Amino acid sequence: MSLLTTSDTDHIVLSADEKKRLAYRARRDLFRVLAAQAVAALLVALVFGLVSGLNAAVSALLGAACYLAPNAVFVLRLVLATFRPEGAGAATFLIGNALKVLVAIGLLWLLADVEAGRLDWIAAVVGLIAALKGYWFGLLFSGGRLSK
Repeated sequence: MSLLTTSDTDHIVLSADEKKRLAYRARRDLFRVLAAQAVAALLVALVFGLVSGLNAAVSALLGAACYLAPNAVFVLRLVLATFRPEGAGAATFLIGNALKVLVAIGLLWLLADVEAGRLDWIAAVVGLIAALKGYWFGLLFSGGRLSK
């Protein structure tokens, strides 16, 4: 006995206009998430700058940049895939996400090596976390929906 009915396995056929609208929405939302992450990182850097000084603010920005830079490349790759007729597949997403994480780890390693004596680690880690979870700011200020 199969739990799937024929209606569960039918393919949804979208018109060209519907595909175009979905691709536009995907691009817009990808850039909104990236912008929310950048704004969160800037806010954290500003707070650290006001509380602990310029070195802490720069450390927070550097920590955030270790995630934002590879994430921006990943977003760009996904946005470019939305212009193709077949769009971005699961493999594109999974491989891109894995590479993004590996590059972020490499950038953190490089940051620790190059800025070892000057880096405020608390600020850098909080900046990194702000960039990682910045999309929550977007959800918070958009009423729980990034798409409108």
